[in-house]
Amino acid sequence: MKSVVLTPYCPWPADTGAKIEMLKHLSILKELGECQIASAASRPVGAGWNQTTFATAQMLGYEVFLREHWQRRLSAQGLYGMLYAIVCKGLRFDRAFGHANPYHRYAFPLLWWQGLIRNAQLAVINYSYWARLPAHIPKVVILHDLLSDIMVGGDRLETEELGQADLVVAISKIEEEKLRARGVTTVMWSPPLVHPCETGMNSDVGIIGSGNAFNLDGMKWLQKDGAFDDIDLTVYGGLADKVTGKWRRVPSYEDIYTPYRQCGIILLTTALGTGVQIKAIEALACGRVIIARKGAMRGIPPSAEAWIEVETANEMRKQLERFRKDHRIRTEQGNKARHYYDTYLDSKTIAGNLRTAYMGLLQTEKSSVLLDR
Repeated sequence: MKSVVLTPYCPWPADTGAKIEMLKHLSILKELGECQIASAASRPVGAGWNQTTFATAQMLGYEVFLREHWQRRLSAQGLYGMLYAIVCKGLRFDRAFGHANPYHRYAFPLLWWQGLIRNAQLAVINYSYWARLPAHIPKVVILHDLLSDIMVGGDRLETEELGQADLVVAISKIEEEKLRARGVTTVMWSPPLVHPCETGMNSDVGIIGSGNAFNLDGMKWLQKDGAFDDIDLTVYGGLADKVTGKWRRVPSYEDIYTPYRQCGIILLTTALGTGVQIKAIEALACGRVIIARKGAMRGIPPSAEAWIEVETANEMRKQLERFRKDHRIRTEQGNKARHYYDTYLDSKTIAGNLRTAYMGLLQTEKSSVLLDR
């Protein structure tokens, strides 16, 4: 199989959930054959490509084609999109970047895209903004977020263009169900792929997250009324540089499992946003005690046992104290989390289902060719 994968920016280093999701698909497609990356190095949307990341892509066997190599100057549509973005950002109207916004919609030239996929067998597009791009071969759209849930503009168009894809891959179970209700039948659920990790159980407490606005909101919720001022915990990731309090901070770490090896109890305080929080799946894969603010475990099948859900910071503290005191109930709760992972989120099953779906599209294409003959 020869595939072309559109990524709006460089997926290396894999330091965000979106990049990790891109690499999930890239690695599986690379297993199935030749895989080329189509991307951009500068605005609109592009970022992250340099000599080091190019070398990384080459070492891993990917060929990269950048928009800038084909078109050095922005088209009229691209300039319009940039102006739109400047005005909306200036007005602090961030919700104006719905499906139809010109900044994203016209970031990649149609002729450039058609040239890249001319001799390919599969076209894979990250983010629904570019579901509009046509393909004479099977087309897959990876739905990182259902934009109509969080942005304004283009709701009808979003459904129409996603419905034209041969396969829509939804990270969130909720978004899969919403699309099916809208009449998009070619959708499958494929949550983040996280490998399991065997770790010991202790009473240390951790919070993980980047420094984005959603995670900062979660920390404000946690610190409301001083419920956690005297609690000993460790904050991991970019969030560590943004929080106040007498907590241990680990802003960066090379091994994604470091927080889970060091902490038997994980607090999930981020309730805003869409999709699935990859840290939630990591905690399940490692069999951690998870105490989650209501809404933090979104996008995966519900459970009454695998995690503890609370509505207030005071409730979270009470649950934390209960688990810190008793090793036996910590171990039991950790086992429930791991059982949930094995049932719904097993990495081998997720990768296998995605591989099967991609191969099925290839078989469909071959059948179409035979019929045409």
